[in-house]
Amino acid sequence: MLNKYARVWEFVNRLTDDPTFSTFFTLYLMADTEAEKDVLTQKLWLEIATFPPVEQSLLRAEFTRCFLKLPSLVSQLLVKITPAVAA
Repeated sequence: MLNKYARVWEFVNRLTDDPTFSTFFTLYLMADTEAEKDVLTQKLWLEIATFPPVEQSLLRAEFTRCFLKLPSLVSQLLVKITPAVAA
């Protein structure tokens, strides 16, 4: 489990430095079931809905930036793990 957490932490750190999304993505990626992931997602957006509009807008922009980074991060991870799988 610690190895999984270390990998998740490394990935999330490369994805965002926003504390809200760092926490969310870490919990999401550590969740064991889709039900847990669904609950986390619902709670996140319900909580964000209580924030002032400007903060909501900033968080949505950060969320979009995170997803725009995903393709390059996934490519980097694929290169990193491919030799390990082939060995």
